[in-house]
Amino acid sequence: MKKFAIYAVIIGIVSVVMIYLLNYFGGGINLNDLYFFFLKSWWGLIGIGLMLVSWITDALNTYILVRLSKSKISFFRSLKATIISNFFGMITPSSTGGQPMQIVYLNKVGVSPGISTSILVFKFIAWQGAIEMIAIFELRRAIVLLNGVPSALSLAIIGFIISSSIIVLMILFNFNRKVYNIFFNVIRKFIALFKFSKKIRPKAEWLLQRFDSEIEKYSDSAKNFTQKPHILILVFILSIVSSGTGLLLVLPTIASLSLFNNGIQEFLDVLAIQSLATLIIYYSPTPGSTGTAEGEFYLFFSAIVPGRYLATITVEWGILRYFIPLIIGFIVVLFESLRGIKVTPEKGKDVIIKEKSS
Repeated sequence: MKKFAIYAVIIGIVSVVMIYLLNYFGGGINLNDLYFFFLKSWWGLIGIGLMLVSWITDALNTYILVRLSKSKISFFRSLKATIISNFFGMITPSSTGGQPMQIVYLNKVGVSPGISTSILVFKFIAWQGAIEMIAIFELRRAIVLLNGVPSALSLAIIGFIISSSIIVLMILFNFNRKVYNIFFNVIRKFIALFKFSKKIRPKAEWLLQRFDSEIEKYSDSAKNFTQKPHILILVFILSIVSSGTGLLLVLPTIASLSLFNNGIQEFLDVLAIQSLATLIIYYSPTPGSTGTAEGEFYLFFSAIVPGRYLATITVEWGILRYFIPLIIGFIVVLFESLRGIKVTPEKGKDVIIKEKSS
């Protein structure tokens, strides 16, 4: 609970600073437009609908891959795994806490860490690859639009290089046995160091056995994926829908102010800029990239949005992409906590997750 309080304070401070900067130096925030967007028009609901489509398609991917790995999970639990992952991603630097907590939750519902790790690595490749594909498709147009904002163009290039490098490493890690054997052997040797102590040795030996068992499951799961190309194509298509709807969260905010004629070219322009912006936004060091993401968003969309509307659109987008999912995620995590989820190490046993019977 103390960690949650610390994260809440950090998020609060960053958010206040962001709102202050946008209001006084970014053209001003129009509260009437915010009220209209979320409470008096359909645009806010359309934005929330896009967010839900993104979550549902991501949950479908989890459900499909878990079942493909011969484990069992309901779609509702897959959706909860997505929401929990989003929540913990939003309260940890650079969104790094989401996937580990998703592994913890999947372990709770019966999916082993080895299988769930393989699933999440593959999902990351598909999701990030989908954004890269959209960015490449729109690259020429994005360069033209961002030509007047050199700093944004430079950030886009850096983000594209980082993202491409990570995808290549993840592909090698997930599908090349030699690569992940090297990585896992390093971890195994580190665990083996603790065998020097008589007191720790039994636990270290047990941990090594469990580690080897999970690596075998990881290997079998990754191999199983490569043997089902039609399923992989389906997962990639769902990833395009999931990432694409996430990228389009900004579209209702712009459309609500009647800035565009809502033509196909303007739709593609938004997709072009947001896809490149996303490649750098998620490497920001603040919890869930809050504050820095809005700053980068403001910078990128200054290429096509008039300055007097830009601060308001940035805040609306920040609420849609961060604060609404954060609240929903907190409710889900709180509900799971009230059900009695506890992570407790027991002597001579695995870390288990207990849950009160309902």
